[in-house]
Amino acid sequence: MKWKEWRKYADNEALWQNHQEKGLLTAEYVRDYVLRLWFEDDLDVSIYELDFYPLIMEDDPGEVFLRLRDKEQFRLVEGDYALIWLNPETGAYDEKAVDVAPECIRFFCEKYGKKLKATEKQMPSKTSLPEHETIA
Repeated sequence: MKWKEWRKYADNEALWQNHQEKGLLTAEYVRDYVLRLWFEDDLDVSIYELDFYPLIMEDDPGEVFLRLRDKEQFRLVEGDYALIWLNPETGAYDEKAVDVAPECIRFFCEKYGKKLKATEKQMPSKTSLPEHETIA
């Protein structure tokens, strides 16, 4: 699991044309660095479990995520369209909060997560691109 892999994927504008992410409905702490995540999909829901340990502990997530290496901080997650960890000092959604876009979380869930329930809808892929456009 690599943040660079996500950034490369996210930067490919062709993948995002005509794509609308409905968002994360909720997030539940399971154990260690594992979350259960519910995504809205039209009239259905997709549910995944994702272990964030590789993203937070083994990869370079960036300075903003370093506080999530503390399990007590990590377990304070919320799912409200995005994945959110509020400012631990104030409990507010402010400049010290950590949030991750639902497209990013779904990307990691579909690539590395455990599907508990999935609908037919998935993230755009390079197979949905016109032949002349591919992810390098």
